[in-house]
Amino acid sequence: MLKINRLSILVSCIFFSFYSFTQNKSKVNLTFFGSSVCKGYGAKNDQGYAWMFYNSNVIDTLKYKYYNVSTNGDNTIKLEKFDRLSKKLYPTKPKIVVIGLSLGNEGLRKQVDQNGREQVLEQFRSRLLRLSDSLYNQGIKPVIVNCYAHSLFDENHYRITKRMNEIINTWKYPSINVLGAIDNYEGKWVDGFVNDPWHPNNLGHKEMSYTIVPSLFDALLAGKKTPIYDYNPSYITLKNKKSEQAPLLLDLKNNTVHSFTLSFRFKKMEDGSIAGFVQGNKQNSISIKGFNLKYKTISVLFDRYKDKWNHLVLSHSFANKKSILYLNGVNIGEVEERLSPSKFYFGGTSKSIELKDLSFHRSSINKDEVINLFNKKIIQSSLDFFASLTKLTQDKKISNEAQSLLVLNIEKSQELILNNLEY
Repeated sequence: MLKINRLSILVSCIFFSFYSFTQNKSKVNLTFFGSSVCKGYGAKNDQGYAWMFYNSNVIDTLKYKYYNVSTNGDNTIKLEKFDRLSKKLYPTKPKIVVIGLSLGNEGLRKQVDQNGREQVLEQFRSRLLRLSDSLYNQGIKPVIVNCYAHSLFDENHYRITKRMNEIINTWKYPSINVLGAIDNYEGKWVDGFVNDPWHPNNLGHKEMSYTIVPSLFDALLAGKKTPIYDYNPSYITLKNKKSEQAPLLLDLKNNTVHSFTLSFRFKKMEDGSIAGFVQGNKQNSISIKGFNLKYKTISVLFDRYKDKWNHLVLSHSFANKKSILYLNGVNIGEVEERLSPSKFYFGGTSKSIELKDLSFHRSSINKDEVINLFNKKIIQSSLDFFASLTKLTQDKKISNEAQSLLVLNIEKSQELILNNLEY
């Protein structure tokens, strides 16, 4: 009997050792590497947006191992001067590195003229890109946290911040639009979400954590690249014969969304809803009725019979309690509200509509970014879904071209017609 017990114990130990080895071997080291905001300063127990995201049940913590080796006050110069890579980053053996640095620490506020501010921008741009390229060339996948707010920024600092984020959006590395979650539209932290001029408080960190696409890291490991705009003029005609409310549906499956942006191009629609979202059990729709385009209290004249593409953007800032509707790059109305939708949809009760460039961001975009979208520039920061609609899969599905694994569900009764055009 004793021999059997000893054998059982031995077998159990071998099994446990093998299980532990395989589990550790399969871990993907995810390292956050930046300055004090990335470290979590201002949040309760310094458990900021990085920690909040990792512990929010949206990613597999058995698959990913979390590290945060950020250092208060760091900038692109200090990373090199104090050899942060060799001393802090590389010992974590990262597969993915989230870089969270700021223009504030880079010295932007110390510059008294535009030339000085331009030099700080170039210093930050060139050194951040070089760091990202260096990591990428070593087989490490970089993710960049966009530049964010500062309560002592003025309009000149804000302009530089937005320009730097625009530049980051042109790189081949994915990025996270934290500015859109806590920007008061002037480059400062929103009241109620600020700890001090340099840092958000716990609520501010929470808003920033929601801007990280939940499946981003899985998509990176699967080899998905940052999307580029497809200038092919092809498009989709959606025939919604039964006037289903949500014919093309994004179900977020309880992954919390606060700030968001929904955008698409459309033409030749019939009366009815053309897009919207679900909050609780309530439908919130953008619709066309007669010669009016409507969203809640917003109603503007709209000539739906013109055979031309229109670009619509609904940008919601949870912190600012505001939704802004843009048509062809122009602000056409605002609604005071605070939202947290669970589902988004394109198309609607309109029985026919032609569509292109469907996108969903997990952050609010500003008016400059709206114009960039209108001008067919990709904003890949916090982009959770993008479909150019210039093609369909073999089984007539719509592929997600963003660095995300979010799936667009197509209502069974829908007819998708590809209008395949040549350049």
